[in-house]
Amino acid sequence: MATTRKELKEQARDQLRGNWGWAVLLSFVGWLIVYILTDIENFFEKGEDIVYGIVRRFGNNAELMYLDKVRVNPFAWLITLVVSVAIGLITWGVIYTILHFRDNGTKENVLSGIFSPFTSSFKSNFLTYILYEIFLILWTWLLIIPGLIKAYSYAMTPYILLDMLDSGHEPTATEAISASRKLMDGHKMDLFIFDLSFIGWWLLGIISCGIGLLWINPYYRQAKANFYRSLAGDQFAK
Repeated sequence: MATTRKELKEQARDQLRGNWGWAVLLSFVGWLIVYILTDIENFFEKGEDIVYGIVRRFGNNAELMYLDKVRVNPFAWLITLVVSVAIGLITWGVIYTILHFRDNGTKENVLSGIFSPFTSSFKSNFLTYILYEIFLILWTWLLIIPGLIKAYSYAMTPYILLDMLDSGHEPTATEAISASRKLMDGHKMDLFIFDLSFIGWWLLGIISCGIGLLWINPYYRQAKANFYRSLAGDQFAK
């Protein structure tokens, strides 16, 4: 990989210059949707949503105790599965939107971009994501370290899948995953160090009560899109 981490970050800052408002909105809306879905899942699993749980723990209002009487949905596991897949595809939607922006400067409608895995080539997105998660879970069950290694091995899956779909190719459920594994052969440590280089930024975001993350997340994702394009070129977009 010829491009250095410093160059990838400089490219990201240049690409985001004048576009921070759109990038921050994309990141925030994506986070908000994930939060709402997680809240719904929490309600079906525990009989209370996240906000209610916080209020109940720190307040004494008896009227808030009504949810304690809610019987937990026996199909909570199914809700959890559906929500988990939805969150994963929404995350991929954010990645897709950023990669499109990185490649051609197009600032897609935020909601259209976030939900693009549901509205375009849903079958390929759904099946690839399901197998992607299954493989990671199985490797993690073996040991944490093999799971972490495979997480980096499969890290380029959504980027590759988008390139394949944009080129008009309808990949099999494992094609993008296998391509990511081959692409990352010899480069997993590069991505790991790339991630480590953002630790200071993440800490700064936490110290700022999460406010700084509104800018740090787009910066990181933009730089990671540059990492992918620098590594893969256009070999999957043909």
